[in-house]
Amino acid sequence: MSNIGIQTTEVAGFKSSIRGMRNPMDSWSKSDSKLWDPIILGEEDLILAKKLIAGGPEHCKFLRQIQVWANVSMPRYWWQEADTYKFGTKNSCSTMHTMHKVGFSRKDFYLGESILPSTLNTIEYIIDQLNYLRKKYLETKEYKYIIEMKRILPESFVQMRTWNTNYAEIMNMYHQRKSHRLTEEWVDTFCGWYKTLHYFEELCIKK
Repeated sequence: MSNIGIQTTEVAGFKSSIRGMRNPMDSWSKSDSKLWDPIILGEEDLILAKKLIAGGPEHCKFLRQIQVWANVSMPRYWWQEADTYKFGTKNSCSTMHTMHKVGFSRKDFYLGESILPSTLNTIEYIIDQLNYLRKKYLETKEYKYIIEMKRILPESFVQMRTWNTNYAEIMNMYHQRKSHRLTEEWVDTFCGWYKTLHYFEELCIKK
């Protein structure tokens, strides 16, 4: 079972964004969606939404108002790439404050489906060293051991962050990353996540 993944915790803003989508043309009377739980987009609203999306970012501002919160567990090298996008905000699990609380094991790192034996040996060595430094910190309470742990922590270390973003940003990331070379991380995990998002496929993927 993979130790990376994305769990949607909340999606909000559909009601206001669909109403606001019709503001420029004062066409609220043409709205045919059911805007109470469960929200069901009507055919006329869906046609207008797709037309605005096809018109580019300046026309589909309503997508920015559909907010998404998710718990994202990904390796640190993935977060470096994801951080190039200007999504709302994120709260991270702290390595500085929590590394010493539980010992390290292989499950704390994402090593992919086809890791080389020599790479696995390297990771095992680093895990042993991290656990040694953790033991030294617990014995002495000297913070230099925590600092050293941070300095040698591999990029494959999986970190969970609660992430706030929106449909416009997710759509942008999806289309830019759907053929990425990090297949397991971007294509399979991130780009596959859209299937859990209400109406994302109809709005942002299907032509």
